[in-house]
Amino acid sequence: MELAFVLKIAATVAVVLGAALAAERTGPFIGALIACLPISAGPGYVLLAMQSDDAFIAASALASTAAIAATGMFLIAYAFLGPRHGLAASLLGAYGAWLVLAFLVRLLELGEAGVVLLNVAVYGAGNLLTRVGPGGRGPRAPRRWYDLPLQAALIGGLTGLVITVGKFAGPTLTGLLAVFPVVFTSVALILHPRLGGAGAAATMAGALRAMPGFALGLFVLHLAAVPLGRVAALLLALATMLAWSGALLLRHRRATSGRVP
Repeated sequence: MELAFVLKIAATVAVVLGAALAAERTGPFIGALIACLPISAGPGYVLLAMQSDDAFIAASALASTAAIAATGMFLIAYAFLGPRHGLAASLLGAYGAWLVLAFLVRLLELGEAGVVLLNVAVYGAGNLLTRVGPGGRGPRAPRRWYDLPLQAALIGGLTGLVITVGKFAGPTLTGLLAVFPVVFTSVALILHPRLGGAGAAATMAGALRAMPGFALGLFVLHLAAVPLGRVAALLLALATMLAWSGALLLRHRRATSGRVP
């Protein structure tokens, strides 16, 4: 098993468990910020950069940017289904929303302008629709000694499956699989039983604020990969994503301290 493969699985497990614990202890906003860090897709693109040329990275990044809109549909669907339904029904509904838009994205083969407009439409609507969405957390279920190891195994297995399939795909499907909502699936698997549907849904709604920065970073990667080279483009994309998350965190801290109405 390749070292990069193991590192990607380990990174995904770490970020999901960290996001879940943060959501339990500090609230859904911080948990959502952690879940949206490029720790899952990032190692995948580092691996691609080691095996592919700049043009392939650019094409995959554009497909990933389009697929981020489908992730937005997943988050919107879960934000509304979570408080009203159980874990299985909420995930199935969210997967359905993700698959519909992901299929349309692949079918339409959108250009740069279309990808940008699609993300603006999805995340703009999602932020408006969930502005007064679920924000509460139900009582915590007691944690059993085997919960974290079992959850880590489930997350690792799901991540490994997505990576393995992606190895045999072309650039478009590779880009889609690189941003398959494996992290948010795993977050739901942990938080829905622990905090209830409202707590899990609140984290998904918070992620709708953070994911546009992820999409912007991927689009920067697409634009910069060929002229600057994939290494410089990856660093620039990472800086873009972290800057967005940092701005959100600063705004959140000011709002909670009462300095922002």
